[in-house]
Amino acid sequence: MLNKVIKNNAIKVLKNIFRLFSLDLKKVTKFDLPLYIKTYGEESVQRKKFYNISVGAYKGFGGGFQHPCWTNIDLNRTWKNDKYFPGFPEFNTSTDLAHDLLDMTDLPVDSSSAELVHSRFSVDRITDEAAQYFFNEVFRILKKGGVFRIVSTNVDLDYRAYRNNDKKYFFWLDDNISIEQMFLFHVFTQLSTVYSDPASIKVSDDEFRNIINSMTYEDALNHLASKCSLEIQENNRYDHFNWWNQQKYKQMLEKAGFTLVYRSYPEQSAALVMRNQYYFDNDHAKVMMYMEAVK
Repeated sequence: MLNKVIKNNAIKVLKNIFRLFSLDLKKVTKFDLPLYIKTYGEESVQRKKFYNISVGAYKGFGGGFQHPCWTNIDLNRTWKNDKYFPGFPEFNTSTDLAHDLLDMTDLPVDSSSAELVHSRFSVDRITDEAAQYFFNEVFRILKKGGVFRIVSTNVDLDYRAYRNNDKKYFFWLDDNISIEQMFLFHVFTQLSTVYSDPASIKVSDDEFRNIINSMTYEDALNHLASKCSLEIQENNRYDHFNWWNQQKYKQMLEKAGFTLVYRSYPEQSAALVMRNQYYFDNDHAKVMMYMEAVK
Protein backbone atom coordinates (compact mmCIF):
# COMPACT_ATOMS: atom_id res chain seq x y z
CA MET A 1 0.00 0.00 0.00
CA LEU A 2 2.83 2.36 0.96
CA ASN A 3 4.68 1.60 -2.29
CA LYS A 4 1.53 2.40 -4.27
CA VAL A 5 1.17 5.76 -2.51
CA ILE A 6 4.82 6.58 -3.17
CA LYS A 7 4.42 5.61 -6.85
CA ASN A 8 1.28 7.73 -7.25
CA ASN A 9 2.97 10.72 -5.62
CA ALA A 10 6.00 10.31 -7.89
CA ILE A 11 3.74 10.31 -10.95
CA LYS A 12 2.01 13.47 -9.73
CA VAL A 13 5.37 15.18 -9.27
CA LEU A 14 6.49 14.20 -12.79
CA LYS A 15 3.23 15.44 -14.29
CA ASN A 16 3.63 18.77 -12.52
CA ILE A 17 7.19 19.09 -13.83
CA PHE A 18 6.14 18.36 -17.40
CA ARG A 19 3.16 20.71 -17.06
CA LEU A 20 5.50 23.44 -15.84
CA PHE A 21 7.51 23.15 -19.04
CA SER A 22 4.37 22.83 -21.21
CA LEU A 23 5.09 19.19 -22.06
CA ASP A 24 2.66 16.31 -21.98
CA LEU A 25 3.96 13.24 -20.14
CA LYS A 26 2.42 10.82 -22.65
CA LYS A 27 3.95 12.69 -25.58
CA VAL A 28 7.40 12.65 -24.04
CA THR A 29 7.46 9.03 -22.88
CA LYS A 30 5.79 7.50 -25.97
CA PHE A 31 6.02 8.08 -29.69
CA ASP A 32 2.54 6.86 -30.66
CA LEU A 33 3.69 3.50 -32.04
CA PRO A 34 0.33 1.77 -31.37
CA LEU A 35 -1.48 4.64 -33.11
CA TYR A 36 0.79 4.39 -36.16
CA ILE A 37 0.26 0.61 -36.38
CA LYS A 38 -3.48 0.89 -35.89
CA THR A 39 -3.85 3.63 -38.51
CA TYR A 40 -1.33 2.57 -41.16
CA GLY A 41 -0.46 -1.07 -40.47
CA GLU A 42 2.69 -2.84 -39.37
CA GLU A 43 4.30 -2.94 -42.82
CA SER A 44 4.20 0.84 -43.29
CA VAL A 45 5.58 1.35 -39.79
CA GLN A 46 8.36 -1.22 -40.21
CA ARG A 47 9.35 0.21 -43.59
CA LYS A 48 9.03 3.78 -42.29
CA LYS A 49 6.76 5.00 -45.08
CA PHE A 50 6.43 8.40 -43.45
CA TYR A 51 8.79 10.98 -44.94
CA ASN A 52 10.13 14.18 -43.42
CA ILE A 53 11.81 16.20 -46.16
CA SER A 54 14.24 19.07 -45.52
CA VAL A 55 16.74 21.17 -47.44
CA GLY A 56 19.88 21.15 -45.31
CA ALA A 57 18.96 24.32 -43.53
CA TYR A 58 18.24 23.98 -39.86
CA LYS A 59 19.01 21.98 -36.72
CA GLY A 60 20.92 19.15 -38.32
CA PHE A 61 19.86 16.41 -40.72
CA GLY A 62 16.07 16.32 -40.93
CA GLY A 63 15.53 19.88 -39.73
CA GLY A 64 15.48 18.96 -36.06
CA PHE A 65 12.83 16.28 -36.58
CA GLN A 66 13.64 12.80 -35.31
CA HIS A 67 10.85 10.20 -35.01
CA PRO A 68 11.43 6.42 -35.00
CA CYS A 69 8.57 5.78 -37.44
CA TRP A 70 9.68 8.39 -39.96
CA THR A 71 12.36 8.46 -42.68
CA ASN A 72 14.30 11.72 -42.96
CA ILE A 73 15.24 12.98 -46.42
CA ASP A 74 17.69 15.86 -46.40
CA LEU A 75 20.90 17.27 -47.81
CA ASN A 76 23.90 15.17 -46.87
CA ARG A 77 26.35 17.80 -45.72
CA THR A 78 28.75 18.24 -42.80
CA TRP A 79 26.80 19.05 -39.65
CA LYS A 80 29.38 18.39 -36.91
CA ASN A 81 31.07 21.73 -37.42
CA ASP A 82 27.85 23.63 -37.94
CA LYS A 83 28.42 27.07 -36.40
CA TYR A 84 24.76 27.57 -35.48
CA PHE A 85 23.76 24.09 -34.33
CA PRO A 86 26.82 22.07 -33.33
CA GLY A 87 26.23 18.46 -32.41
CA PHE A 88 22.91 18.02 -34.20
CA PRO A 89 22.10 14.82 -36.15
CA GLU A 90 23.98 13.95 -39.32
CA PHE A 91 23.11 11.70 -42.24
CA ASN A 92 22.78 8.05 -41.24
CA THR A 93 23.09 5.61 -44.13
CA SER A 94 21.00 2.98 -42.33
CA THR A 95 17.99 5.20 -41.59
CA ASP A 96 18.09 8.31 -43.79
CA LEU A 97 17.90 9.24 -47.47
CA ALA A 98 20.14 11.92 -49.00
CA HIS A 99 18.57 14.34 -51.46
CA ASP A 100 18.86 18.02 -52.41
CA LEU A 101 15.58 19.73 -53.32
CA LEU A 102 17.46 22.40 -55.26
CA ASP A 103 18.71 19.73 -57.69
CA MET A 104 15.14 19.20 -58.95
CA THR A 105 15.52 15.44 -59.27
CA ASP A 106 13.07 12.71 -58.28
CA LEU A 107 12.70 11.90 -54.61
CA PRO A 108 14.22 8.46 -53.76
CA VAL A 109 10.78 7.03 -52.92
CA ASP A 110 8.49 4.72 -54.93
CA SER A 111 5.30 6.12 -56.42
CA SER A 112 2.11 5.82 -54.35
CA SER A 113 4.00 4.36 -51.39
CA ALA A 114 4.15 7.16 -48.78
CA GLU A 115 1.53 7.37 -46.05
CA LEU A 116 2.45 10.91 -44.96
CA VAL A 117 4.91 13.62 -45.98
CA HIS A 118 6.03 16.44 -43.70
CA SER A 119 8.31 19.36 -44.47
CA ARG A 120 9.30 22.40 -42.42
CA PHE A 121 11.90 25.16 -42.85
CA SER A 122 12.37 24.13 -46.49
CA VAL A 123 10.29 25.74 -49.24
CA ASP A 124 11.17 29.26 -48.14
CA ARG A 125 14.80 28.34 -48.86
CA ILE A 126 14.41 27.15 -52.46
CA THR A 127 13.28 28.60 -55.80
CA ASP A 128 9.71 28.47 -57.10
CA GLU A 129 10.87 26.02 -59.76
CA ALA A 130 12.38 23.70 -57.16
CA ALA A 131 9.30 24.02 -54.96
CA GLN A 132 6.99 23.09 -57.83
CA TYR A 133 9.15 20.07 -58.66
CA PHE A 134 9.06 19.12 -54.98
CA PHE A 135 5.26 19.39 -54.80
CA ASN A 136 4.91 17.32 -57.95
CA GLU A 137 7.13 14.64 -56.43
CA VAL A 138 5.20 14.60 -53.15
CA PHE A 139 1.98 14.05 -55.10
CA ARG A 140 3.67 11.19 -56.95
CA ILE A 141 4.95 9.34 -53.87
CA LEU A 142 1.85 9.74 -51.67
CA LYS A 143 -0.78 7.04 -51.46
CA LYS A 144 -4.36 7.99 -52.26
CA GLY A 145 -5.64 9.86 -49.21
CA GLY A 146 -2.11 10.63 -47.98
CA VAL A 147 -1.49 13.97 -46.28
CA PHE A 148 1.27 16.47 -47.08
CA ARG A 149 1.94 18.95 -44.23
CA ILE A 150 4.15 21.99 -44.87
CA VAL A 151 5.45 24.51 -42.35
CA SER A 152 7.12 27.73 -43.46
CA THR A 153 7.24 31.46 -42.94
CA ASN A 154 4.12 33.46 -43.85
CA VAL A 155 4.92 36.60 -45.83
CA ASP A 156 1.48 38.10 -45.10
CA LEU A 157 2.34 38.20 -41.40
CA ASP A 158 5.73 39.77 -42.14
CA TYR A 159 4.09 42.38 -44.37
CA ARG A 160 1.50 43.20 -41.74
CA ALA A 161 4.29 43.67 -39.18
CA TYR A 162 6.12 45.96 -41.63
CA ARG A 163 3.04 48.11 -42.26
CA ASN A 164 2.32 48.34 -38.52
CA ASN A 165 5.97 49.03 -37.65
CA ASP A 166 5.64 46.02 -35.36
CA LYS A 167 9.25 45.25 -34.50
CA LYS A 168 8.17 42.88 -31.72
CA TYR A 169 6.97 40.45 -34.38
CA PHE A 170 10.61 39.96 -35.38
CA PHE A 171 11.46 39.11 -31.77
CA TRP A 172 14.73 37.31 -32.62
CA LEU A 173 16.26 40.40 -34.31
CA ASP A 174 17.99 43.40 -32.77
CA ASP A 175 15.48 46.17 -32.12
CA ASN A 176 17.94 48.71 -33.59
CA ILE A 177 17.43 47.25 -37.07
CA SER A 178 14.92 49.17 -39.21
CA ILE A 179 11.57 47.52 -39.86
CA GLU A 180 12.44 47.39 -43.59
CA GLN A 181 15.61 45.42 -42.91
CA MET A 182 13.78 43.17 -40.47
CA PHE A 183 11.32 42.25 -43.21
CA LEU A 184 14.10 41.66 -45.72
CA PHE A 185 16.20 39.62 -43.33
CA HIS A 186 13.30 37.28 -42.58
CA VAL A 187 11.93 36.89 -46.12
CA PHE A 188 14.91 37.55 -48.44
CA THR A 189 17.85 37.29 -46.05
CA GLN A 190 20.69 38.04 -48.44
CA LEU A 191 19.09 41.34 -49.57
CA SER A 192 19.22 42.84 -46.08
CA THR A 193 21.92 45.41 -45.32
CA VAL A 194 22.66 43.50 -42.10
CA TYR A 195 23.52 40.34 -44.05
CA SER A 196 27.23 39.58 -43.78
CA ASP A 197 28.06 38.33 -47.30
CA PRO A 198 29.54 41.31 -49.24
CA ALA A 199 28.80 39.60 -52.56
CA SER A 200 25.03 39.78 -52.13
CA ILE A 201 22.86 42.58 -53.49
CA LYS A 202 21.67 44.82 -50.67
CA VAL A 203 18.34 46.68 -50.70
CA SER A 204 18.23 49.94 -48.75
CA ASP A 205 15.23 51.12 -46.73
CA ASP A 206 14.36 53.71 -49.38
CA GLU A 207 14.63 51.22 -52.24
CA PHE A 208 12.50 48.72 -50.34
CA ARG A 209 9.76 51.29 -49.69
CA ASN A 210 9.83 52.36 -53.33
CA ILE A 211 9.43 48.77 -54.53
CA ILE A 212 6.62 48.02 -52.09
CA ASN A 213 4.73 51.25 -52.84
CA SER A 214 5.13 51.31 -56.64
CA MET A 215 4.20 47.72 -57.46
CA THR A 216 1.41 45.30 -56.68
CA TYR A 217 2.00 43.14 -53.63
CA GLU A 218 2.97 39.97 -55.51
CA ASP A 219 4.98 41.83 -58.15
CA ALA A 220 7.00 43.52 -55.42
CA LEU A 221 7.71 40.20 -53.70
CA ASN A 222 8.69 38.53 -56.96
CA HIS A 223 10.91 41.49 -57.87
CA LEU A 224 12.74 41.20 -54.56
CA ALA A 225 13.06 37.44 -54.97
CA SER A 226 14.62 37.95 -58.41
CA LYS A 227 17.46 39.92 -56.82
CA CYS A 228 18.56 36.94 -54.70
CA SER A 229 21.55 34.88 -55.80
CA LEU A 230 21.00 31.14 -56.08
CA GLU A 231 24.75 30.57 -55.81
CA ILE A 232 24.84 32.34 -52.44
CA GLN A 233 21.77 30.44 -51.30
CA GLU A 234 23.23 27.06 -52.19
CA ASN A 235 26.05 27.73 -49.74
CA ASN A 236 23.89 29.32 -47.04
CA ARG A 237 20.91 27.05 -46.51
CA TYR A 238 19.81 28.86 -43.33
CA ASP A 239 18.89 31.98 -45.29
CA HIS A 240 15.31 32.64 -46.27
CA PHE A 241 15.15 32.94 -50.02
CA ASN A 242 11.51 32.89 -51.12
CA TRP A 243 8.08 34.12 -50.06
CA TRP A 244 5.00 32.06 -49.29
CA ASN A 245 1.38 32.65 -48.37
CA GLN A 246 -1.82 30.66 -48.57
CA GLN A 247 -2.72 31.77 -52.10
CA LYS A 248 0.67 30.84 -53.52
CA TYR A 249 0.61 27.44 -51.83
CA LYS A 250 -2.87 26.71 -53.15
CA GLN A 251 -1.95 27.62 -56.71
CA MET A 252 1.23 25.52 -56.80
CA LEU A 253 -0.12 22.52 -54.90
CA GLU A 254 -3.17 22.35 -57.16
CA LYS A 255 -0.84 22.53 -60.15
CA ALA A 256 0.94 19.49 -58.71
CA GLY A 257 -2.34 17.56 -58.75
CA PHE A 258 -3.77 18.06 -55.26
CA THR A 259 -7.46 18.92 -55.23
CA LEU A 260 -7.85 19.36 -51.47
CA VAL A 261 -5.55 22.15 -50.24
CA TYR A 262 -6.19 24.14 -47.08
CA ARG A 263 -4.57 26.19 -44.36
CA SER A 264 -3.99 24.36 -41.11
CA TYR A 265 -2.86 25.39 -37.63
CA PRO A 266 -0.70 23.88 -34.85
CA GLU A 267 -2.02 20.52 -33.64
CA GLN A 268 -4.83 20.57 -36.22
CA SER A 269 -3.51 18.21 -38.89
CA ALA A 270 -5.97 15.96 -40.69
CA ALA A 271 -3.54 13.13 -39.85
CA LEU A 272 -3.95 12.27 -36.18
CA VAL A 273 -0.32 11.26 -35.69
CA MET A 274 0.84 14.71 -36.84
CA ARG A 275 -1.03 16.38 -33.97
CA ASN A 276 1.60 15.28 -31.49
CA GLN A 277 3.25 18.60 -30.64
CA TYR A 278 6.28 16.93 -29.14
CA TYR A 279 7.34 16.18 -32.73
CA PHE A 280 5.29 18.56 -34.88
CA ASP A 281 4.39 22.27 -34.95
CA ASN A 282 6.69 23.07 -32.05
CA ASP A 283 9.06 25.74 -33.35
CA HIS A 284 8.17 29.48 -33.47
CA ALA A 285 4.52 28.75 -34.21
CA LYS A 286 3.47 32.39 -33.94
CA VAL A 287 5.44 33.37 -37.06
CA MET A 288 4.87 30.22 -39.10
CA MET A 289 2.31 29.10 -41.69
CA TYR A 290 0.80 25.61 -41.73
CA MET A 291 -0.60 24.18 -44.95
CA GLU A 292 -1.89 20.74 -45.87
CA ALA A 293 -2.76 18.99 -49.12
CA VAL A 294 -4.47 15.61 -49.43
CA LYS A 295 -4.02 13.33 -52.44
